Parts: sequence; structure tokens; C-alpha cells
Amino acid sequence: MMRSTVVSIALFSLVMPASAQTQVGGNGAFLYEKYSFDSGLAYTDVSELTIPLTFSTYLGNKALFTLSTGATRVSLTGNPSAGLQDQEVSGIIDTEARLVLDLVPDRVSFLATAVAPTGIEALQIDEEAVLTALSSQVIGFSTTRLGGGGRAGAGFIGAFPVGDMALGVAGSYTHSLAYSPLVGQTSEWKPGGEIRIRAGLEGTVAPQSYLRVAAIFAARQADELDGDRLGEVGSQVHIYGSLNQGLQSSTLTLYMYDSYRSAPQIEATSIGAVRLPKGNLLALGAKLEIPIARQTRLIPKAEFRRLTEAPRDETGDGSLEAAGSTFRVGVDLKHPLHQTLALVFEANGLFGNVGAGNGNTVGVSGFRGGLHLEYRR
Repeated sequence: MMRSTVVSIALFSLVMPASAQTQVGGNGAFLYEKYSFDSGLAYTDVSELTIPLTFSTYLGNKALFTLSTGATRVSLTGNPSAGLQDQEVSGIIDTEARLVLDLVPDRVSFLATAVAPTGIEALQIDEEAVLTALSSQVIGFSTTRLGGGGRAGAGFIGAFPVGDMALGVAGSYTHSLAYSPLVGQTSEWKPGGEIRIRAGLEGTVAPQSYLRVAAIFAARQADELDGDRLGEVGSQVHIYGSLNQGLQSSTLTLYMYDSYRSAPQIEATSIGAVRLPKGNLLALGAKLEIPIARQTRLIPKAEFRRLTEAPRDETGDGSLEAAGSTFRVGVDLKHPLHQTLALVFEANGLFGNVGAGNGNTVGVSGFRGGLHLEYRR
């Protein structure tokens, strides 16, 4: 597969969950994370155990098929002063299938996606705090998509050489199905259809330096509740950039990600109607891959996230205010077990603050640990 095709496929997977991104082979993981919060929220601790599974394979010599699913368990400790009881939600998450079909070799491909509603479709009405906790963008939980009514999408991706670099463009449309997010209620919530347009450029810019940049524009139709429109939703703009720099036997990667939401909308990536206001999320990160023994790699990593949002009660002039910032630092250890099989140990800690409403923030600290098994052929 030529570099230009890789660019366009990467564009399509850029804003998808990491466990679902297109790779030839398979990936299974066991991840556990736990975060504690200072007083000011309805809960004091949140933990999540996730087992994501992904498998990708070529179908003939023109199609790449990817299937991803998994299981998760979320536990929340309620704050007695807020009157919230402890909560726990567990089960299988939705199953996503993705097909990329090569129409014009290394130039134009067709893509199709489908999500089967195998996940946790409905919650009790008093479990809303679980959704609120998982939707924290400054924490970035391993799994935020627990379930829904299913959805399907299709689009095209194209790739073209531009000097020593490659330009990728893509466009897709996703249609979501209606479902009842609350146990015991018949009301149906239908997320609006979404159009996404992507463009990206990547290539060598200097000796041992490789640059990737991409931009995504997304527009969504209004969500519906029992057939009634819930109001217009704003568009989203995502910008991503990364620079890989070789340093003798090591490799340094610097990256940034900025996501802007122009108006309030109902979050469609978790169960139920979690309302997110107008906002902007900025992430800056770095990782250094260091060989330590044969093909074993030590990978220190660090990432900073900062979220600004408009007031959730829609008062004021709509200007953005600080809604939390976090710093995550840790290390991965990647050890090959075989020519096609690798084991990755992950450990990192997080500290900072998260939004608590009315322009206030509360402190948060915690950790994530995990074990990944990667198969590549």
C-alpha cells in the first residue's frame, strides 16, 4: 500500500476510537483506570475496566475489513453529601465493522461502516452521573461509547502525490438509528445524521523528519426525541498535526489536536442525552521511543489537555471559559514476542482539574494501567 493511500485511510480513522482504527492484524487489551475527585461533584471516584478487541484483514487484494468490539465495566462512588448512591454499569460495547475498498489503485477508495447495537443501550434514570463522568474530555476515558441504537455510513477517500508529500481527502455520511436510552421508558432519541469532510497532508520535510497534518469539518442534523426536533446543533472542526523526528536510534513524536464545537449539542457517543455546550478542547503531547534491548522499546509519554466551554445554562454572551485542564505522564514498554506478535505494558498517571459547573473546577488525580497484545503480519 503506497503512502498516499495510507494518508487517506488515516483521515477516515482520525477521530475514531483508538481501539477501532484501521490496522492489518489484531489488537486485544486489558485496561484499568481510576480517578478521584475533590469535593464539588456528585461523585468522588470513577473507575473503568475495558477489554477492547480489534481485528483487521485484507479481503482479496483490494479490500481491507476491520471489526472492533469489547467489554467494559464502569464503577462510580457517589458523594454522600450530594445524595448519590454508588453506581456500576457493565457489559459488551457496540460492535463496529468497517470496509475500505480500493477503486482506483492508490488513488480512490470507497468506505463503508456499520455499528451493530450490541452494547449497553439503556440505563436507569438515576445512572446519569455515569454518563457525565465518562463524557469528560480532559480526562479522556479509554471507552466512552457504551451503546446506542446502531448506525451506518459510507463515503470516499482519495490520495494524490504533491511533490515529495501526499495529499489525502475524504468525505462521509453517517446515519444513526433511534433508540430508548432509559430503562422503562418508551421515548426514542435519534441522533442526527452527520457529514464529515477531511483533508490531510503528510511527508518528509527534513532528514529524519516526517510531518502529518489534517483537518476535519463535521456538520450534524438536529437530534430528535419521539420525532420532535431538539433544535439545531453546531458544526465541529478538528485539527491535528504531528512531527516525527529521528534522533539516532530513538524517535521523538510531537503532536497537537484541537477540537472546536460551535454550539451546544447532544453527545451521541455515550448512552443517553448528555448535553455538551459550545466548547474547545486543545491537546498537546509528546512521546520518545527508545530502544533498550534488541527490539524492546521504552516509550515515555506526556500529554496536556485544556477545555474551555460556554456556560451550560446559556447565560452570558456565549464566550468560552476554563472548564478543566489535565496533565497525563507515563511510559509504555513494548516487547516483541515473535516477528508478528508484540506485548505492550502501559502505565501513566493524571492530575489536574475538571469542570464542576458555574465556571468552577475541582481537582482530579488518578492512573491508567494496561496490557496490550498486538498482532501484525
